[in-house]
This record gives sequence, C-alpha cells and structure tokens, in this order.
Amino acid sequence: MVNGRRPSQLILVLGRQEVQVAPVVAVVGKMFRVGGWAPLLVFGVHVILSRVFNAYVVFPPADIPMHFAGGVAMAFFVSRCFQALPRKIVRSSRMVILELILVGSLTTSAAVIWEFAEFTCDQLFGSNIQRGLGNTMRDMGLGVSGAVVVMLLRASALNARSAELRAVATEWMSGRAA
Repeated sequence: MVNGRRPSQLILVLGRQEVQVAPVVAVVGKMFRVGGWAPLLVFGVHVILSRVFNAYVVFPPADIPMHFAGGVAMAFFVSRCFQALPRKIVRSSRMVILELILVGSLTTSAAVIWEFAEFTCDQLFGSNIQRGLGNTMRDMGLGVSGAVVVMLLRASALNARSAELRAVATEWMSGRAA
C-alpha cells in the first residue's frame, strides 16, 4: 500500500491529467517481453562502447556493426510487436505484406530519428558524432540493411511466395485490397 492505495491503483499526475500506473507498466512490460529488449540491448552495448571504452574515438569503424545491429534489433522488435497483434481482422495473405511493410518502414524511420538525435547532440553539445553526410548516409543504410535481413528472414519463415506477394501488390495498386 502506498498512500492508502494498492499498486494497481497508483495514479501518476502529468500536468492536469491523471494516469493509472498499472496499465502503463503492463504495456511497457509486454513491449519489453515481446522484443523491446533487443533495441535496448544494442543501445546498452552502444553506451558501454562509447562511454566506458571510448571505442568510437579509438576505433571509429566500430560504429558500422552497431548501426547494422540497431537495424536488426529494431526490425526484430517491430516484427514481434506485429506478431503479437490479433489476427482475426486481416486475411492471412495480407498479414505477410503488412508485417514486411511495417518492419521496413518503422525501422527506416527509427534509423532516421537516430540520425536526427546524433545531429541534435552535435549541435547542442559541440560533439562530432556525425562526421559528415557520407557517415550519416552510411549509418542509415546500415540500419535499413539490418531491416532488410530481418524482412527476408520473416518472409522466408512466413513462406511468402513471390506470386502471392505480387498478387497482393497488384490488388493494392488497383484498389481492390482490403
């Protein structure tokens, strides 16, 4: 009991809004179990390499596998979140396409947001994380490459046949897909 309330009744006050803590904790916990641990693991390794070992200053190419691993981890997380959704609403032939599109687009968005964060740190703190446009483009390309690897593995695991994917794409383009 905290302030006369059970933990499931705890309320967090954000400005003028009250938010029950238990549902938020449950959602965050499920996201972690579903696959959120993967991006957090890569970020943790990044922080240790950066802050403890100063690896990116001593050996700048250490950045390369980290961006690829970040892309794989984020794509894995998005794919696992998609797999955890209810499957009754959308036809199974559509699920493959939807998952692959979401994995690719959300992982690419995460790579872009990461690069925005690096740029912001460079501007605010005078760091030199982004060593130029070439570095930024390579980093985003590596993140997207990691997503492509996960997408190919998922397409294979889902037995996505090119004819089926082509049929779904054709239906979407003609406006017949639901």
